[in-house]
Amino acid sequence: MATIALALALFLPSQDDKAAELFRLRRAAFEKRLERDRLLFEAHLALDRGDYDLAVAMHRAARRLESEAATMKRRETALIDAAVKALVADLESPDIEVRDSAGIRLEELGPPALAAMEKACKTAGNEEVRARLRQAIERIREMSIDDAGRLRQWASDAKASSEYSDTGWSAKQATGKPDTPTAGDNRTAWASKQPDAGAEWLELTYDRWVRPTHVRVRETFNPGAVVKVEARDAEDRWHVLWQGDDPTRESPGWFTASFGATKVVTRTIRVTLDSAAVEGWNEIDAVELIGDPAPVPKGK
Repeated sequence: MATIALALALFLPSQDDKAAELFRLRRAAFEKRLERDRLLFEAHLALDRGDYDLAVAMHRAARRLESEAATMKRRETALIDAAVKALVADLESPDIEVRDSAGIRLEELGPPALAAMEKACKTAGNEEVRARLRQAIERIREMSIDDAGRLRQWASDAKASSEYSDTGWSAKQATGKPDTPTAGDNRTAWASKQPDAGAEWLELTYDRWVRPTHVRVRETFNPGAVVKVEARDAEDRWHVLWQGDDPTRESPGWFTASFGATKVVTRTIRVTLDSAAVEGWNEIDAVELIGDPAPVPKGK
């Protein structure tokens, strides 16, 4: 039971959530590397201008950032190694629910845990443990994780307030990766039943739970009508993530709603349009959800 307690302490949302610490470490290290690269670039410019003192100062600052990022990486690795060890032990539990939970939570560690999981897979003496580790490794490799450690995913299901038809221009056309390469009235994007009818919404469901940081909307016809982005939590409550004016004017174009890290855990997003604000049908080809991987809420 000690390993179960450790796994829960590592992943369940709480003030001392170790999973949140992992994401903070990844994000902070990523930002430090970005600042390091900027300083090195500025140092080269200063050197070209003959400002040697400034170039040296910037280079030293860049080296300090690199050292800090490396320290964060070591801390992340230590946390991950401890988590993998605890969860692999839970994979040997006689309780099927504990084993199932451990498999899910191994996946939530993401790509940085692959090395530790592959090592554990080679040394595990239990065939079921090896099988569950292999499954978690395979699913992690299918994930799209950016350099900041955020999970990026496309919708697997969708519905809408209305749709032009149940085939072409249906809500389902907004699932998956973008597949409408040109601007115009294309049946491979979602369109409402009528143009200029006022409020219309597109609701999208994703495979994995996240704490969202961004939502990217691919607009392919008469863009600029998005007015609100919401997320539904595990208790079916809606939370407004962004509300305002959509600046998108080019088509195809991307509208990105950015709202920083949130406490909301979701896998369902609703994009609301004011279809009367932009004349004609306002068509959406795909919606990308970006966020920190989150534990599957209890009971889901």
